[in-house]
Amino acid sequence: MANRISESELILPSLYLMSLNNGSITTSELHEKLRLIMKPSGEDLEILDGRNDDKFSQKVRNLVAHRTFDRYGYAEYDYGIINITTEGENYLKTNQEILKYLLINDFEYDDIKSNLIKISATKKKIETFDENIIVQEGLKKVTETEVYNRSSTLRNYAIRYYTKDNDIHCHCCNFSFKEFYGKKLGEGYIEIHHAKPIFKYEDEDIEKTLEKAVSNLIPICSNCHRIIHRNWKKPLEIQTLMNSIDQNGIFNKRPISI
Repeated sequence: MANRISESELILPSLYLMSLNNGSITTSELHEKLRLIMKPSGEDLEILDGRNDDKFSQKVRNLVAHRTFDRYGYAEYDYGIINITTEGENYLKTNQEILKYLLINDFEYDDIKSNLIKISATKKKIETFDENIIVQEGLKKVTETEVYNRSSTLRNYAIRYYTKDNDIHCHCCNFSFKEFYGKKLGEGYIEIHHAKPIFKYEDEDIEKTLEKAVSNLIPICSNCHRIIHRNWKKPLEIQTLMNSIDQNGIFNKRPISI
């Protein structure tokens, strides 16, 4: 398990929130919205001795009290308002792709923290893979071509890896698109769940990245995938879903009335 989150690891998501709010944010707004997007858990939710707030709140307050933004040159504090600087905008722009990937994919809090540590500790560009871009094609494919191409490469690798006897099944419910919809419509189709965040450094070999990444990928049908992410604050654990399917998973085929 990762240690408590540090002030430096809160900088990037804070800059992101400033950018969404026309470049400025109050301390109280920052606290509220950081808690919302970061979904803190574990030790960071422990209540401080003699206080009514927790350790996560303390770290957010320290961003201002310790002049952390000013020290890095990413933002300036002025009469209760934190304003992003040009340097902060550039830092955010460099890392916005991976930050968005971490925040919108319902990863566990510890996974978000550990990857924010990697971001803050390297000057290399980090490249992401995002299954959501595959699932929601069209405009995303056009506007985020590089991420789409990387994600397609990862997806195709995972499908080849998990295909057995010329078919691929959902890891949770054993559903096969090929069996249900027929070969023409369903062969080779599955969604890929990222159990852990997956990325590569820009100078890293793609094949080695894929070999390491596949253990954190799970082939899954669309229904199971949506159930896992139904509660974005706390994605469902794979084993919990599988246990529920074992107890309740009965499929009744009914005629469709039009």
